[in-house]
Amino acid sequence: MPKIEVNEKLFWNLLGTKYDWKTQTELFEKKLTFAKAELDEKPDESEPADKRVIKIELNDTNRPDLWSTGGVTRCLREHEGASHSDYSSFMSYKDNIKDTGSRYAVVDPALKDIRPFMVAFVISGKPIDDPMLVDIMQTQEKLAWNFGRKRKSLSMGVYRAAGLKWPVHYEAADPDTVSFVPLQDDKKQTLREIVENHPKGKDYGWILKDFNKYPVLRDDSGEIMSMAPIINSATLGQIEVGDSELMVELTGDNMENLMLAASIVACDFYDAGYKILPVKVHHEYETGFGKDVVTPYYFQQTTDARLSAINKKLGVNLSKEQVLKALELMGNKISVSEKDGDVVFTVSPAPYRNDFLHEVDVIEDVMIGHGLDNFEPVAPSDFTIGRLLPITLYSRKVKNIMSGLGYQEMIFNYLGSKKSYIDNMNVDSKDVIEIANPMSENYQFIRPSIIASLFEAEAQSGNAVYPHKIFEVGKVAFIEPSENTGTKTIQSLGFLTAANNANFNDAASEVSTLLYYLDHKYEVVETNDPRFIPGRQAGIMVNGKQAGIFGEIHPQVLENWQVTVPCVAGEIDLEYLMANEPKEHAAVKTTEAKAAPAAPAKAKEESADKVLSGEAAVEHFNKYIQLIVAKVTKIETNPQGDKLYIETLDDGSGTPRIIQSGLRPYLKEEEILGKNVIIAANLAPRKMKGVESHGMLLAADYEEDGKEKVELLTAPWAAPGTQVILEGESECEKPAKIDIDRFCKIDYRITEKHAQAAGKNLVAAGQPIVMEKTVNGEIS
Repeated sequence: MPKIEVNEKLFWNLLGTKYDWKTQTELFEKKLTFAKAELDEKPDESEPADKRVIKIELNDTNRPDLWSTGGVTRCLREHEGASHSDYSSFMSYKDNIKDTGSRYAVVDPALKDIRPFMVAFVISGKPIDDPMLVDIMQTQEKLAWNFGRKRKSLSMGVYRAAGLKWPVHYEAADPDTVSFVPLQDDKKQTLREIVENHPKGKDYGWILKDFNKYPVLRDDSGEIMSMAPIINSATLGQIEVGDSELMVELTGDNMENLMLAASIVACDFYDAGYKILPVKVHHEYETGFGKDVVTPYYFQQTTDARLSAINKKLGVNLSKEQVLKALELMGNKISVSEKDGDVVFTVSPAPYRNDFLHEVDVIEDVMIGHGLDNFEPVAPSDFTIGRLLPITLYSRKVKNIMSGLGYQEMIFNYLGSKKSYIDNMNVDSKDVIEIANPMSENYQFIRPSIIASLFEAEAQSGNAVYPHKIFEVGKVAFIEPSENTGTKTIQSLGFLTAANNANFNDAASEVSTLLYYLDHKYEVVETNDPRFIPGRQAGIMVNGKQAGIFGEIHPQVLENWQVTVPCVAGEIDLEYLMANEPKEHAAVKTTEAKAAPAAPAKAKEESADKVLSGEAAVEHFNKYIQLIVAKVTKIETNPQGDKLYIETLDDGSGTPRIIQSGLRPYLKEEEILGKNVIIAANLAPRKMKGVESHGMLLAADYEEDGKEKVELLTAPWAAPGTQVILEGESECEKPAKIDIDRFCKIDYRITEKHAQAAGKNLVAAGQPIVMEKTVNGEIS
C-alpha cells in the first residue's frame, strides 16, 4: 500500500488543528481511518519543529487523491464538518469551459503513437516554501509511480512559469540532435545521452527505447523544459523555494487518468491557499474529450444508490437525512429523487475522485461518512460450518481424473499480454477483456482461454523428455454483453499434449474418458477455431450446447510459440458440465479407474443406459450382480499410477485376486490391509497402468470438516467368499463376467448408515452391512 511522509507543521496548518502526541495519539489514529489510512510512525520530537515528519500508510490504492498531505488533511477536515472548497473558480465543466488567455500548449501530431496526451495548469498567488516544495515532489512521484505505472502511462513535470514564453510546445524530437542541460548535471547532453548516462535516464529510459523520436517540452522561445517522462531541464525545470508561479504538466497515454491527476494536484494547491489558472492544450487528434482540452476539468459521472440497498448492505436503518449527511461529509454533491417507492441518491464525486464504479462504492462512502463507531456490533444469530463450493469439489474430481490420465497439473496467472493471449493464439481480440490501467503490458489482458497459459509452459519445455501432458483447472473470463457486468468468468479445464505422435484421435479418446467418468453423454460437431487445424478439431456438445473444444493445434500457433513438436489441446467449461449433471447417474462411482468407452456416446443411446428402479432393479441385481466378501492380504502402490493401489485379496476361491483401486488419495495402506471388504467379483478384467484388475472395491463418499472422505464397505464377521445379497432375497447364480455398464444399471447408496443396492439393504452372512461414519451418500 502507498506510504507518504508529511511535514508535521504543514500537516497541522492544512488540517486546522493540532494533536498532542502524548495524550491524543489514539484519537489521531482513529481520525485517520476516515481517510482509509493509519499512522505508520510518529515524528521524532528531537528534530526541529519544522523538520518533523509524520509517516502515514494509505489502505486504498483506488484513492490517489489521498496520496498527499493536502489529500489526507482535506478528507479529515471535511469529515469534521468543515465546509467544502469551491473549485468552480478554476474548474472547467462540459457546459462551462474556462478562458485561458495566452496560457495554451500545442501537441505535435507525431507524438500520437509515442506519448500522445498532455494536460496542464498554472499555480500562482504566493511563494512556495520548503515543506510545500517537498510535498510537491512526493506527490509527483507517488502519482507517477503508483498511478502512472512507473511513469509509463503518466508522469508529471513542474516548471518556473514566470520565465517561460507561451505557448508551450510538446514535440517529438530527434534524440541525437536535440540537447539540453538536465537537472542534477551541469553539461548539455543529447536526449539519447541523457537516456544512456543520466541516473533518471537509466531508470526510465526503457519507456522510450522502442521509439525513433523522444517527447520534449519547450517554450515558444525554444528553451527546453524537459524530456517527458525522464527529466526536467536545469533552467525552467528547476523549481526553488520562493518561486511564486509554477506550471504543472502531465503527459501520458490515458487522458482520463491525466485529467484526474491534474485535478488532484490543483485541488491540493487551491486548498493550501494558492490560485489555480487553467491551461488549454491543443491536440491535432481526438483525445476522448475533444481536441482542445482545458484543465483542470470535471469529467466524472454520477452514480446512483438506493436507500433500501444502502440499509440492506450495511445492516442498519439509516434515514434519508443520515445518508445525505454521511455522503456530504465525504466531499460529495448529492441530489435526491424517488423511484418505485424508494429514495435514490444521485452522487457527483468531488473533482479529485473517480473511484465510483458501482452502487456499492457509494455505500462504502456512506459507511465511512456515518462513522464506523456508530454501527452497533451485533453477534451473529446463525452459526454455519464452512464448506467447499460445489465447483471446487467438482474441480477436484476433474483434477483426479486428469492426473489418472497421466497429466501434470499446472497453475498460471490469470493476467497476461496481448502477445500471449491474442497474437500467438491467432484469435480476435474483440471478446478479450483488457485492463484499463495495467502495471505492465505483461499483465494487460485477462485470459480468455487456459490453452494460451499451457503454451507459456510448453514454450519453455523444449529440453524436457517427451511426451508432455499438462493441464490446469482455473478461471477464464471474456466479454459477455448479456451479463450484468458485461463480462463472464467461468471455471474451465484446459489440457495440452506435446509429442511427435500427438493426434486428434488420442485427444478424442481422452475427452471420451473424462466425460465418461463425469457421467456425461456428449456429441462432437465440426468447428472452425483458428487455433486448431481445420478438419482436425471438434466441439463438445452437451445437452445441445457447446461445452468445449479440442483438436490438433494449428502450425502457425506452434510457430508463434516456437514449439517444434505437434500438439493437441482442448478446453471444457466445467461450470456448465456441473450445472448439467445427469439427475440419475448411470454408474456407481467406483474407487478404481473405470474402463473408458471406445467411442463418444450418442444422445440417441441415452435411453438404453437409464438406471433401473423398483422390482426391475431387484431382478437385475439377482440376475447379474455378484458381490462377495474378500480379505485384503497385501497392498502396494502402482509405480505407473500415483493414485492407484494394487490389492491382493483372499476371495475364498483359493486363488489370490488382484484388484486396483484409486484409494491412495483417501486412505492409508494400514487402513485397508487386513479388512474384509465388499467387492464386485464378476466384473470383466481390465488392464490399467500395466496391471490387470479383477473387480472393484466398494466404498462410500462422505464429508468431514468440508473435505471429501472415503469409507470402505466391510463385513468383518463374514468369511472370505461369502455372498452379499439383498435383504429378503436368496443367493442366485450369476454370470462369470459382466461389463461395467450392466453393473451400473442399478443404484448403490448409503441410507441411514445402511449400504443398499436397488433400494434394499445389502446383507452378508445374515447381517446388514452398516457404515461407521457415512450416514447418507453414494457408494463410490
